Amino acid sequence: MDRIKAFFAGLPALLEAIKQWPVVGRIFAMQDHYTARRGNVYAAAISFTGILALVPILMVSFAIAGFVLASRPELITEITDAVLKNIPGDLGKQLNTVIDSAIASRATVGVLGLASAALTGLGWMGLTRNALSDMWGGRRKRNAVVGKLVDLVMFVALGLLFVLTIALTVATTGPVGQWVIDQLGIEQSGGGRLLLRVASIVASVIATWLLFSVVLSRMPMQTIPIRVVMPAAVVVAVFFEILKSLGAVYLRSVLSSPAGAAFGPIIGVMVFAYLAVRVVLYATAWTASNPDNVELLTDDEVESNGDETEHEPVYLAPVYEVSPTSKTRSLVTAAGLGAAIGAVLGRRRR
Repeated sequence: MDRIKAFFAGLPALLEAIKQWPVVGRIFAMQDHYTARRGNVYAAAISFTGILALVPILMVSFAIAGFVLASRPELITEITDAVLKNIPGDLGKQLNTVIDSAIASRATVGVLGLASAALTGLGWMGLTRNALSDMWGGRRKRNAVVGKLVDLVMFVALGLLFVLTIALTVATTGPVGQWVIDQLGIEQSGGGRLLLRVASIVASVIATWLLFSVVLSRMPMQTIPIRVVMPAAVVVAVFFEILKSLGAVYLRSVLSSPAGAAFGPIIGVMVFAYLAVRVVLYATAWTASNPDNVELLTDDEVESNGDETEHEPVYLAPVYEVSPTSKTRSLVTAAGLGAAIGAVLGRRRR
């Protein structure tokens, strides 16, 4: 028992000694910085707002698909025939009716989707920029109109960059990768498929690394050199590749049941969004808590409101009101009144 007590008594000193290790000390500093700058609150808010922003983006996607189908009637015929073949009966007819109505209202859905995407995208972009700026010391004051315009431009640019990254990954893993293998004369065997898989992972990580190098350096309102965030962006890219692989396994497992097909994808999207945002914020906290980057940290202009004067602390204390009448006199008076009332009631009963 004494040894156990001595062990637990020595844990604080052991923990302090472990913190002196450079890597462990950096991890603790990152966690302290992340917590002090409200990292978990920002992660929850950004992921929730991002999921809401998916709805208008899906509306725009359906509108684009409607315009494509309207220009190619043969595709509509193939889709309706496939629906009737695979889903016979009234349900197949209802689905074809939904497809026809979606194509007919493509313009309305597209306009509403674009307007909603602009509003929700502005909110998401502003929240994300505030979170990354807060990790670098604090938010910045800016003109409301100019700030919204800058956020809108950055939202569109980030969307284009994201689409370009996906296109590069798909092209590398698809026809480009296949063409390279054919040019190298590699047989379509187990080794060739493994080589294509490794090349696709490497291409995806590199594209994601470049994407988040831009995100971590340009989205904060401070001026952050891209060379400062590139090491952290590599870690983010690797984590994203792991999350995508785990997400694929998760979807294959939940889509096998009706309940999983109904609720599994949205739960998976929520978890993926939350973890992805936390990884990005942790990477920013890791970079911002580096002693070599202390000159890049700024003060929070929103909370400080430009007033750096120190105020005296305010102490709050309870106030008690004491009656001038003594407690003994009050008790004697109450006892006398009670005795008098009891005597009167006793006489009436007689």
